[in-house]
Amino acid sequence: MDKKFQKLFLIIFFLFSCNSTSADNDLVVEQKDSEDVLIEIMESYRNFSSDPDKAVEIIWNNAHIDNKEVTGPIERFKSMLISAPYNAIVDLTEYSYEVIQEDAEMVHYEIKILNNKNEYFVVTWVFTYDECEISEGLCWQTIGVSPPMYFESGI
Repeated sequence: MDKKFQKLFLIIFFLFSCNSTSADNDLVVEQKDSEDVLIEIMESYRNFSSDPDKAVEIIWNNAHIDNKEVTGPIERFKSMLISAPYNAIVDLTEYSYEVIQEDAEMVHYEIKILNNKNEYFVVTWVFTYDECEISEGLCWQTIGVSPPMYFESGI
């Protein structure tokens, strides 16, 4: 009788373990497309002054490791964001964007920005689809951003 109980216990334990593993897999971080990541970043720029550390963290966490190696560590990255020319888009008022180049591994967006001084800028933002640093699998990450360039008007 003892052996039957042990077998039953092991079977129940095994099934329970499989079910809990399956439930854990349901908690995987939601994959965002490049447009969702771009919007999250732009909204961080829009609300930058209300919580600069949170904005920097969001922008930093969506950066590719190669980008981080060039712009980091995070303290240096933050200094870059609040210095010319990138500070021109901090606390932006409005923005619009369009895809200008796209393939399975890379997307280039042209972003037109109206800043809080009523000046217009255009930025090219490039995402790559690569291994995520903060979660498992692949995700869209910033690989490059052009310096903001002034233009006359219109979003």
